[in-house]
Amino acid sequence: MDKSTPHYDMAVIKADIKRLGRNAFTTTAKKTAWTLGLNVSDMLEVVCELERKQFYKSVTTYDDHRVWHDVYRTHSHGLEIYIKVTYRPSGGPPVISFKEKNP
Repeated sequence: MDKSTPHYDMAVIKADIKRLGRNAFTTTAKKTAWTLGLNVSDMLEVVCELERKQFYKSVTTYDDHRVWHDVYRTHSHGLEIYIKVTYRPSGGPPVISFKEKNP
């Protein structure tokens, strides 16, 4: 299911990302960002600069329709980047995807 409004408060997500640092990203997100030439510092900068106007859509996961992912898109480092975030109050990285749009 998709919706056109964010499911999560981005201020809460950003606070979690700042607190977690490099642990705010899944291994997959770090690997795909690395293939784009971005390191963790770059990723932190890009995510912490996201604004509401860059929100694209919210989607549920394939495994559990109750778990939402908010998708943002931004231009940074000469790339159009899609970033998928979720909030996990019990732990886990909030940034689950960090990839280029149709390279």
